Amino acid sequence: MDAQRGPLPALLRWLGFEDVSFFESGPRAVLSLLLIDSWYSIPFLLVMLLAGLQALPAEVMEAARIDGASRWQMFRDMTFPLLLPISLTAVVLRAVFEFKLIDIILVVTAGGPGNATETLTTYIYRRGVQNVDVGYATAMSQIFLLVVIATITLVLVTVGRRVRDVV
Repeated sequence: MDAQRGPLPALLRWLGFEDVSFFESGPRAVLSLLLIDSWYSIPFLLVMLLAGLQALPAEVMEAARIDGASRWQMFRDMTFPLLLPISLTAVVLRAVFEFKLIDIILVVTAGGPGNATETLTTYIYRRGVQNVDVGYATAMSQIFLLVVIATITLVLVTVGRRVRDVV
């Protein structure tokens, strides 16, 4: 994605696009970071879901097929409810991973352009490491951990339980 040496900007220039910089404006930088994050997070989620699908009991699916259930009925009434714990675990893990996403942001954009891609974790890093305000950064990270991540995890688990009870 490097504007001078990257293969993707070179391809876009060859196709006739003029402005091929991915990180010069705030919205483009955020979109580019989302694409980079998706590039490595989607395979993780797919592997988790594939493992869950492979762990589903074949006997139950075969019994449903013999009883005349359609593919949609098998998915709605059997596959989805049996796969729900794995799906919930994947969503909770991704939510936690997203809140600790600091490495890609610091390496690719360093929070820029301006502060367009700065997150709470990069702010805490800057305060603690670059500004040597370790006490403030520690307090911020503890509050972040307890309030934000614990609350979101609790909400996701509660929603997952309610969906499981409905299904």
